[in-house]
Amino acid sequence: MRMQSKLTLGLLVGCLTPGLYAETLDPIVVTPTRTAQTVDETNASVTVISREDIERSTAASIQDILRSVPGVSVTDTGGPGKQSSVFIRGSNSDHVLVLVDGMKVGGATAGTAQLENIPLALVDHIEVVRGPRSSLYGSEAIGGVIQIFTRRGTLEPEAISEVSAGNHGAARLTQHFSGTAGDTRYSLSASMYDTDGVDSQPASNQRDEDGFNSKSVSASLDQRVSDNLSLGLNVMHAQGENDYDSIYGTSDERYWNEFIQQSGRVFADYSVTDRISLRAQVGFGRETNENHINLAPFYDYETKRQQYLLQSDIELTDYQLLTLGVERIDESVDASTDYTEDARYNNAVFAQWQTLNQPLHIEASARYDDNEAYGEETTGALSVGYMLSEVVMPYVSYGTGFKAPNFNDLYSPFGANPDLEAETSETYEVGMKGSAGRLTYELAFYRTNFDDLVVLDPMYIPYNVGQATAKGSELSLAYTGIDWSLEAGAGYTRATDDDTGDQLGRRPKWNGRLAGTRTFGPAEVSLELLGRSDSIDTAAGDAHLPGYVMANLTLGYAATDSLDLGLKVSNLLDQEAVTAYGYAGQTRQVLASLRYTY
Repeated sequence: MRMQSKLTLGLLVGCLTPGLYAETLDPIVVTPTRTAQTVDETNASVTVISREDIERSTAASIQDILRSVPGVSVTDTGGPGKQSSVFIRGSNSDHVLVLVDGMKVGGATAGTAQLENIPLALVDHIEVVRGPRSSLYGSEAIGGVIQIFTRRGTLEPEAISEVSAGNHGAARLTQHFSGTAGDTRYSLSASMYDTDGVDSQPASNQRDEDGFNSKSVSASLDQRVSDNLSLGLNVMHAQGENDYDSIYGTSDERYWNEFIQQSGRVFADYSVTDRISLRAQVGFGRETNENHINLAPFYDYETKRQQYLLQSDIELTDYQLLTLGVERIDESVDASTDYTEDARYNNAVFAQWQTLNQPLHIEASARYDDNEAYGEETTGALSVGYMLSEVVMPYVSYGTGFKAPNFNDLYSPFGANPDLEAETSETYEVGMKGSAGRLTYELAFYRTNFDDLVVLDPMYIPYNVGQATAKGSELSLAYTGIDWSLEAGAGYTRATDDDTGDQLGRRPKWNGRLAGTRTFGPAEVSLELLGRSDSIDTAAGDAHLPGYVMANLTLGYAATDSLDLGLKVSNLLDQEAVTAYGYAGQTRQVLASLRYTY
């Protein structure tokens, strides 16, 4: 593939469609380098979760589907819609950058993304990059980057209606439209979800089911104006209510919150010449959370974010690509209790040089961030891979990362430290990937050293002192037969406090997955085993969390060309699968569905 084709792919990244993914044996990804590549070209550990993977799984949420990724562990605090945390390669949960269609999401107060509030029904595909990417994305990208792409327009007009119902009062209704009209590609999706849930904290005084409901919509529009110019728009909105338990609550009290999660962008892609392309992008994010006891509000906050990006990809030669970018992010917080500061900005410039279309693949990148609150940070990364053959491509990489102090750390009225420094890291990785016929594999070994971790003193004031080390390995295999497929993956993570040698909290040493799919004419059967080893919960006095192996089953039947019937059973054997001490684990969920394609 010549470099000009690469640039053309880069311009089309904003409007990648399920059809394109279906026709591509090796999926195209953009998150590792901010440019279009196939997975086997990246010097990084990358997992792509397609729309087909989502529909074949029993996952009801984004955090559910992420459990299948080696090196990724997920913690839930009891049932659907409850707060979840994602740990990649032993890093902290706020060391993971989450993007939706290129836009950073998550509250600026605690510094983490509320994945439980982003509906899986609106997702086209997810790219998970494990390893530091601060040299391209800045803060939070220490452990990795999770980029969620909402559904896109298709080449042919399509309309899909789906209704699902199951135990615990679960019900979901989804409607999707997409297609192309002339030079315009469009998509519109809407979803409603409601469940009675489970008792999120069985040992609390509030012995009741904690329900969750949400309503959501997403839309995309891609307009080809000329041979050189394309314009695009993406927007997502989700809102709902979530019941939860409180250790301070009584049996007759209801604790609940109302949330809104929004993100969107407008962008323009322009080919200046055959060798130079430009992308200009303006985006926004908004997150609100209003907490109530019975009918009385007692705490609320709102985060707003504006993001501006200008990126240029320059073809230096037929085998070299230079990427230059400038970015600005403005963040503000409005809470019922005033923060000492409620707004800040971050200005950044970044550059990347790559070699492409040859056996030797080099990626070198650097980024400079200037933040109004905590000062300046410079990060960099270098990776070298060599394709000995399609079967074997070894690579080595080194990268630095940082995590900016959040608004709670710096400005909270309940205890803050305005002199905090950013948390930093350096990561070394050696890996190998390749394919042999119908078999693909990926293997990686890594070590990350964390410095200046933020911890709390006895008065709950944050300060920089902690150091930690995470080291581990990951292996994934996939084989696709004529009418069957098999996938296997495993991750080992040893994440320890350097001072004590203790394992960091809520991070199991092992996680793994084995999944198989078999088609029988119009019928399809998928069985998945998910497992993780035991861990400790430092938030609950080093309480022990036992490991588990959980079975998930999916049955699908194409009754007609347009009508599909499905049955999904997660945690088939109803194993005790607790990931946070004192909270309910994953219970058996049975969901029957009917989908009609017009």
